[in-house]
Amino acid sequence: MKVILNIEGMHCEKCAARLQKALLNREGVLSAEVSKATDSAVVDFNEQMVSVENLKTVVEDCGFSVTNN
Repeated sequence: MKVILNIEGMHCEKCAARLQKALLNREGVLSAEVSKATDSAVVDFNEQMVSVENLKTVVEDCGFSVTNN
């Protein structure tokens, strides 16, 4: 399953890279593309292993917030 998360609180590309790494380290995430330019994360994941709520938690643990979903 693929989801697009609108991310609030990223200030630079380093923020985006840190969040992308955290998402990719989450079990069940197949791919993650985080962009500061669009303030979004496109995440492809196995919904039997991880939920959208789990992905939001990863974002929040990195100090950002999700503004949709």
